[in-house]
Amino acid sequence: MKKLFFVLPVVFVRLMPLFARPAPDDSSSAVAPATAAPSVVAASAAAEGAASFTFTAPPDLRNNQYYRESVRLNKLAQEMYDEGDYDASTAYAQEALTYAALSDKYVAEHTMINAEAKLKWAESIHAAVRYPDEYSQAQAYWEDASGEYAAERWNAAIAAAHKTLELLSAFAEAPRLPGLYTVRDWEATKDCLWNIAAMPWAYNDPFQWTVIYEANKSILPRPDEPDLVYPGLALVLPSVKGEIREGMWVEGAEYPDF
Repeated sequence: MKKLFFVLPVVFVRLMPLFARPAPDDSSSAVAPATAAPSVVAASAAAEGAASFTFTAPPDLRNNQYYRESVRLNKLAQEMYDEGDYDASTAYAQEALTYAALSDKYVAEHTMINAEAKLKWAESIHAAVRYPDEYSQAQAYWEDASGEYAAERWNAAIAAAHKTLELLSAFAEAPRLPGLYTVRDWEATKDCLWNIAAMPWAYNDPFQWTVIYEANKSILPRPDEPDLVYPGLALVLPSVKGEIREGMWVEGAEYPDF
């Protein structure tokens, strides 16, 4: 028994920082506030001697079933140790570590899911065009996260996935602008490619008339004379900066400025 007595304190040096927080009351569905204690991930990273990072798992992830079980088992391990039953204490301590690792995996898995969903959203708003540098960095972190996750290095995977989320969180939803415009009567509106391009919801720049011309010259009555556009002609207004353009322009509708 003396051998166990000298081994056990080493086990608890690792366990106690992990499970110092008391187990949540199972009778309540309330989640502890985010500031109640360091995340399981950050604590276990420190216990393993891993590089530190600032990510704190959201409360609903941190207080998962594996974490709660690890807390329960660690409490039993401490009770058995205090009672002098070192064999039982060691067994409970090892189980607690196993569940702590499962908690890390659980947090890693859900953080990866969130990051992947955010990346798909970024693709849908043309982030590669609108935010090229930040999007490229986010993709690089995502690749790192995927590699770390495949290698079952949960803490490193969470850190890299969180960096992906941090970068993508600064992206804004792309404004939705008209993708089609029906030419109106010249006498009433002075519609021409120059004036259409100058409209705030179009390109806010008359010099962009060439963009409209190149996208529509095949349907112009005289492609070699771009100043000739006739009422009723439906012109395509292509995206030039990753903005989302869809649907026909509707007179009286409110659109953001380009």
